[in-house]
Amino acid sequence: MENTENTIASVSVDNNNVTVTYDNNNVETIGINVESYKKMKKEWLDEQPPFISDKFKKNMNNIILASIQNKAKSISELKEFFTTGNEDKIQEFLTYMRTRDLTEEKAKWKKV
Repeated sequence: MENTENTIASVSVDNNNVTVTYDNNNVETIGINVESYKKMKKEWLDEQPPFISDKFKKNMNNIILASIQNKAKSISELKEFFTTGNEDKIQEFLTYMRTRDLTEEKAKWKKV
């Protein structure tokens, strides 16, 4: 969620943390916990909520439910997603969320 001007070079998961390494060699550690989900919601989803055609809509909805309602099922599904062996999908998700802009997509769905 930091280093927004840099590209994610790699992602690793260990001890309930996602470690993100950027192309400028900066490293960010994101906890796999409700506090991190609240930050993700505020940073990525408050201004642009999940859209009908979003690629990671289920993850987004889980982040919202985990951060607002502390919903156990959503927290569990996020913990399963942010796990060792799923680093490629995690990197894809983080990259998508950091660059997500729904301006053009919303225009397709507007009534004329």
